[in-house]
Amino acid sequence: MFASGTQAARNGHRRHVLLSVSCLALAGVATIALWPQLGPTVAHAAEGLGRIRPELLILSGALFAAAPVFCGLAWRDAILRAGGEIGRVDACARYGVGSFVNSVAPAHLGDIVRAVLLLEKLPAGGRRRIVPWFGVIQGARLAALVALALAAALPGLLIVLPLLLPVALVVAALSRGTAQLVCLAFLSPMAKAAAIAVVLLGLDVGSPLDALAVVPALELAALLPLTPGNVGVAGAAASGALFAQGMPMSSAVQAGLVLHAVETAAGLTYGTASALAWLAGLKPVRGAARGWRGLRSAAARTAPAARTQPEAGSP
Repeated sequence: MFASGTQAARNGHRRHVLLSVSCLALAGVATIALWPQLGPTVAHAAEGLGRIRPELLILSGALFAAAPVFCGLAWRDAILRAGGEIGRVDACARYGVGSFVNSVAPAHLGDIVRAVLLLEKLPAGGRRRIVPWFGVIQGARLAALVALALAAALPGLLIVLPLLLPVALVVAALSRGTAQLVCLAFLSPMAKAAAIAVVLLGLDVGSPLDALAVVPALELAALLPLTPGNVGVAGAAASGALFAQGMPMSSAVQAGLVLHAVETAAGLTYGTASALAWLAGLKPVRGAARGWRGLRSAAARTAPAARTQPEAGSP
């Protein structure tokens, strides 16, 4: 039984390493293939990035990276409620590998990768039990996006009214014991909105409150992942949302490019760190295999000695 478990762990380790290498190769191929088209866009975005103070860039990147962290923690909460076992770092790392793939690949391939990695931590029958909790997560995220879109459309202090919707849902979730899951689902789009507000503040264009309109636009653009990393689509969606908020077209286009650049850089950084953390977490598998071999060796050495000892009661 131990040998079969060790062999299964080794096979899983090989699959994980192969997946990580494939992700890195995919990133390299996508960068080389798209660089001729990305060159002018990158140059335009770099011009805008040069106008933002480094500390604001770091803050916005950290907030963009916090969004998938909250999603990973929401996945962990759902997995635990479905009877699985997974740590916080492990859940965020597995989710982050999917974020890395989404940053360089089209068609939401990263969503498939993260689902495969995270669902490994469920017991038999756990996939059916986790479906209702995913419904809670998606419902909370949809409520947060609707609240942001409504707030962006209202003038003045009226923007506060739609933002009371997430608060009301959290209060309602307290009675059902799902408040933590709902809060984590809310925090992801809110962190993204804060990151966008910081970028707009650094660029000194529009208002930081324009970020309320950009987040729903980016989520809608993510439904059509036509290009690797959603290049072009995400930037156009952000630019369109900013232009609709009254920003001049030239400023809106540059701001959209900068936002997508910062978000992509944060996704790649977080995804790379997640892949390394995930692979580092596989080291105990090899240690367990060595420990099992040492245990068998010790048992083999002690067996002859045990056979030479007289049995109890013998003369």
